[in-house]
Amino acid sequence: MSRIEFDKNCLTLGRAMIGVILWSDPTTEKAVIWCEDHGDLAFLSRDDCDSLPEAFFDVGDMVEFDAFAERNLRKVRRAHLLQQNHDTTLPDSLHRIRHEKRALVDVTDSAEIIPFRLPSKARPAPERMPQQMRSV
Repeated sequence: MSRIEFDKNCLTLGRAMIGVILWSDPTTEKAVIWCEDHGDLAFLSRDDCDSLPEAFFDVGDMVEFDAFAERNLRKVRRAHLLQQNHDTTLPDSLHRIRHEKRALVDVTDSAEIIPFRLPSKARPAPERMPQQMRSV
């Protein structure tokens, strides 16, 4: 049986994460990555990365990377290219979805929700906290 060890610096329990580059600046060697777990975006910078390819990433590139958290930011420690130009439309799609107006759902004919309540005799007694046990 294999054993999983938790690395507190790696948010993916020791396995690499896959993502797509949403924004990239080759001159400063910085990028923003949309992560496969749909969590926070990951920020890539030459300063934080142990290894980067010579040709820096472009928008739409699929990359594999190790993530770590620093001051509530998800950052990239190591990254390498899996597929170039995998999805160049992703940044525009995410931007468009954010600005679309969602249709409101008509709930006028929806079912009425009736709360379920146990009779008082069948209800478990609430546990008392020490500050609640004072005599009157």
